[in-house]
Amino acid sequence: MLSHIPLIKLRLMLTLLFLLHPLALLGQDGLPTIAINNPALGDGLGTSAPRNLNLGLLQAEMEASFTATRKFQVISRNKSTLKTIRDEQNLAQSDFAAGDAAATGEISNANYFLLPVVQDFVFARVHRDMPNIDNKYFRTDSGRLSVSAQMIDTTTGQVVATYSMKDGFATKRKVVNSKGGSPDTTQFARMAKNVATELADLFVDAVFPMKVVSRNRRGNITINRGSDGGLKLGQVLDVFYVGDELIDPDTGKSLGSEEEYVGRVEVIRINPKFTVTKIVKEEDSTNSPIGVGDILRRPQ
Repeated sequence: MLSHIPLIKLRLMLTLLFLLHPLALLGQDGLPTIAINNPALGDGLGTSAPRNLNLGLLQAEMEASFTATRKFQVISRNKSTLKTIRDEQNLAQSDFAAGDAAATGEISNANYFLLPVVQDFVFARVHRDMPNIDNKYFRTDSGRLSVSAQMIDTTTGQVVATYSMKDGFATKRKVVNSKGGSPDTTQFARMAKNVATELADLFVDAVFPMKVVSRNRRGNITINRGSDGGLKLGQVLDVFYVGDELIDPDTGKSLGSEEEYVGRVEVIRINPKFTVTKIVKEEDSTNSPIGVGDILRRPQ
């Protein structure tokens, strides 16, 4: 589950950032660079991390999700990773090494800084006695993870977007012979991955919206998202025609472009680098058909 600021505002802000300083937003690979801060604890969680809350894994999942989009150059801000890099740099400057490690002070700066905060965390195991049977219990596990995240433009210090994500699980009742223990840690890993994936997918869709790249004679629509785009078979997407750029008459600055809803498609095949969809709705197939260059968004 995911809630966030209005996407129209987010897309406009990001578009303006790229227009104002496009070269400054590119890393060595020609991609915007992003660094993900060590997750912090919200006020409701106190000063120490609850048992089974693996903040390092949560940060790693976020870094992996943004890397998997292939749209960003991810710069590590993991404390243990940075310490390892620093130790290697110190070794390279000593008499024991060839000195070809990254020089001190040359770790790249990020264009975007993500500040995640864990606002709520529950990871519980409950036992209930079975009626009239000794040493037999009904066991259920449950959990929830709530994370907020601010995206900061490091050039201006501006808060580009604020997100709030939640995920959870609940197992079926199981008969066991003893009490104690806690849920399997793979359940936390799954929650962390789901939260991280949704965050990365949403931001990518705002910065690099999905686009129609072809339409065949059968009316199938191919879009520029593959297996790394977070899409699922049967998922529906809204399609928009991008109109003329809007210019503020007072400032002369771009306000983004008009968007006209033209239809809806359903995902029928996902390939590594592209996805095929079929049209399920077309507002005006004669005068305004779905065509190449149209953008697609997840329904809100």
